[in-house]
Amino acid sequence: MNRTCQITCLVLSVIVILIGCSVTPQAKEAAVSNPSPEFSEPSVEPSGTPKPAGFDIDQAPIANPTDSKFPHFSLIEGYQPVKDSKESKDVDFDRYEFFDGAKMISLEGRLTTIFAKNESGARPAAFKIMKTYESLVKKIGGVKVFEGKNYDRYSNDFKYEDPRHRLDHKTKSELGVYAVRLPDREIWVEVFVNNYSDDDYYLTVVEKKTLDVKAGLLTADEMKEAIGAEGRVALYINFDFDRADIKPDSLPIIDEIAKLLKDDPSLKLSIEGHTDNIGKPDYNKQLSDGRAKTVMSAVTTKGIDPKRLKSVGYGQDKPIADNDSDEGRAKNRRVELVKVQ
Repeated sequence: MNRTCQITCLVLSVIVILIGCSVTPQAKEAAVSNPSPEFSEPSVEPSGTPKPAGFDIDQAPIANPTDSKFPHFSLIEGYQPVKDSKESKDVDFDRYEFFDGAKMISLEGRLTTIFAKNESGARPAAFKIMKTYESLVKKIGGVKVFEGKNYDRYSNDFKYEDPRHRLDHKTKSELGVYAVRLPDREIWVEVFVNNYSDDDYYLTVVEKKTLDVKAGLLTADEMKEAIGAEGRVALYINFDFDRADIKPDSLPIIDEIAKLLKDDPSLKLSIEGHTDNIGKPDYNKQLSDGRAKTVMSAVTTKGIDPKRLKSVGYGQDKPIADNDSDEGRAKNRRVELVKVQ
C-alpha cells in the first residue's frame, strides 16, 4: 500500500471515530429501546386485548367466622329506610347479580335491599358512602370486588336486571361491590348511590345459601290426575342459572314424566317452558324454548318415542301469578305438560 492510501485510510478512521463519539448516551439508549421497524414486535390493538377474568371468590382470603346477624351491616348514621319502597325487599331466598368489573356474578340466597334516605339534610359524597362499607367489610376479613360507575356494567351483555337499576337509566351513579368469604358461607354487599339524588342510597346484602326445598315431587299418578282434570300440569324443574341444563336434583322429575307416558301409550304431550318477567322478553322466550327442548330430550332418553312429544317456549307471555312478588315470579318459572288431542 503506498503512502497516499495509508493517509486516506487514517483520515477515514479518524472521521468514523469522531462520528461515534458524537452520539450521545441518550441517543444510544433510544437506539436500543427503539430497534429498527423490521425487528420490532407487532403492536397489539386495544380492541384485541382480552378482557380481564374478573373476581374469583375462591381466590379471596377466608375470613374468621362472624357472629353478626343478617344483614350484618346497618345504615349510615342519619339515614332511615324508606317505608313501602317498591325497590326494597327482604326475602329468605332469591337471586341477585353483582358486577365485578368484567362480568356479572349470580348469587342465590338470603337477600335484602334497603332504600335509605337522609332526612337530616346532610349529604355525604358517594365516595364516602362506598368507603364506609368497604371499611366495614374489610374489618371482618372481606375484600373490595368493584368500585366505579354504574354504567360500566351496562357495557356488558347480561340478561338479568333488577328493577331498581332500570330507574337509573344507566347513568353515572356510583356502584360499590364487596364480598366476605367465610368458612361456611359467603356474604356479598352492594352499595348503589343514585346520581339523581345525592341524599339516598341502596344497600343490598346477599348471604349465599342453597334453597331449602319444601315442595314435594309430583308422581306420575299425580301428573296423570292433574292432566285428566285440567288438561295440563305445572312442574317446577330446577335449571342452571341462565342456561337450559337440568340440575341433578330435578332429574327424578324426568323419570316420573317417562313413567307417565309409559303407563299410557296413547298419551301425547306438549312440553311448554315459561319464565317470569325479569329480563328481556325475546331472551326469556329463547331460554324457555331451550329448557322445554332439554326436558323433551331427557324424556326421550328414557325410551319414549319423540313422535309423542313436542316442545315450545312462551317466555313471560303466559303468567299464572303476579310478577310483582317473589312468590308470583317463582310460580311463573315453570314447565307445563299439556295434553295433545
